[in-house]
Amino acid sequence: MVWTIAITRIKLLLQSPLSWIGLLIPVLLLGFFSMSVEKTANATKIPVVIVDEDETEYSALVIERVSENPAISVSTVSEDEARNQIETQKAAIGFLIPKGFMEQIRSNDEDGLVTMWLSTGTISHGLVREIFASEVKRLSSNSYGANTVLKTYGKSKNLNAIEQTSVWKDAWAYSDKHWEPKPLMTVDYKVGVTSEKAEAAESKSASIYIPGMLVLLMLFSFLWNSWPIKDRDSGMRSRVPYAVGRFSLYWMGNALGVLLVQIVLLILLGGFGWWRGELELNGVTILALVGYVLFLNALSLTFAYFVHANRTWQAITLFVVLATSLLSGTFFPSDELSSFLERAAQWTPQYWVVSSLHQETLPIPLVFFTISIILYGLSTIKAGDNA
Repeated sequence: MVWTIAITRIKLLLQSPLSWIGLLIPVLLLGFFSMSVEKTANATKIPVVIVDEDETEYSALVIERVSENPAISVSTVSEDEARNQIETQKAAIGFLIPKGFMEQIRSNDEDGLVTMWLSTGTISHGLVREIFASEVKRLSSNSYGANTVLKTYGKSKNLNAIEQTSVWKDAWAYSDKHWEPKPLMTVDYKVGVTSEKAEAAESKSASIYIPGMLVLLMLFSFLWNSWPIKDRDSGMRSRVPYAVGRFSLYWMGNALGVLLVQIVLLILLGGFGWWRGELELNGVTILALVGYVLFLNALSLTFAYFVHANRTWQAITLFVVLATSLLSGTFFPSDELSSFLERAAQWTPQYWVVSSLHQETLPIPLVFFTISIILYGLSTIKAGDNA
């Protein structure tokens, strides 16, 4: 009986070809806006040119780590090309890594390690210099620590050449670990959607895909769960048999139908995001997103039970979607506004699902599942009691 009602509800939601296309349009629009924002973000990155004359493991590591910074666009060129880009202001700042760079770092000689060129009128050289210097200092500190260990431990143990190399590498690796997850020398960038992500400059570029996906899932959940109001207005509810449990079955069946359509939308959005590299899928991520959809379905269904007018429902939908999306910090850090809004963000479902995606914590999806079951139960019981 429940499955029959669920299938009927799905047919009502997707009764025309336009309805099926409507499942794809949000995915395509979100993908388009995400790519547009990504291109804009890439265009606003600080252009940096690096000349690598050393061409060693250390110089390559510095270039790789600096390139990972979301605020910088790095290109490796020849010295003549670098000077030309600096003079024509195509690049804001340039660095020359000379030959012997790796040997100087290993011998703890930091004088004149890198040459820096500045474009006239640039105001971002201080920021880029700190980023570059942080990565060079990281290698220098690691080498200093490894040399210190080798001098003290190596002499006391009378190690041979192979053993000395092994000890030096182990000490270097141990020192390097202390720069993760937060560098010892860092500039505090606020990139991402929560305060904990502001400390880790791991966000590859500005992206609205995940925040947009969460907004769309919430919006469609409220739109599709307007069926209790529409059924009441059309007289459908008055024609449902009022035998014991029959109205509860009707309520659960319709809720299941809407949930299945929401899962399809989630698969389309999540699959497209994974394909584009916007979303990393794993067990915790999948559970968090499914729990989020369950919670939205249960929440919107509970709200719909108490609403009796379609216009009121539209106003509630608009208010809930906009308020929670803006307060949650999914589009901009809420802690930049006020402490009150930062605390308010912690009561939004988007905040918790994003925290779960970033931290990969299992308790948050479990909380979503638990609250969803409670809301489903309450709304079903109330619907049956007041049939």
